Amino acid sequence: MQYSITESEQLILQQLWNNGSMTVMQLVEGLSESTHWSKHAIISFLKRMEEKHTVTYEVQGRTKHYSAVPRESEVVVDSARSVLNRFFGGKIDKMVLYMAEAKQLTDQDVDDLYALVDKLKEEGRK
Repeated sequence: MQYSITESEQLILQQLWNNGSMTVMQLVEGLSESTHWSKHAIISFLKRMEEKHTVTYEVQGRTKHYSAVPRESEVVVDSARSVLNRFFGGKIDKMVLYMAEAKQLTDQDVDDLYALVDKLKEEGRK
């Protein structure tokens, strides 16, 4: 499934992925240092996210407990694929080349890429 997640929605989803089911007040508290969003702002985000089917809730007593619908890995892969398609024609090697040419890759990044390629090649042989 394709997700169109805003940065603000991602912050809420991150809280839900990290903590499981949460109430609005728990979200307000969990996001207070990084966002200073009001309870009403978070409720507005959650309503929009319900419409997009990225959160769901369960009522316990009089309180809604919100949960993330997609798994974190689904959103990460979908977002990465979207960036690759939009900016690099779907080619990961193009992205790495741009990063290298802009001197954005450290020696450790390059070593990690070599290790990843070696691992993928080895797994392909099995």
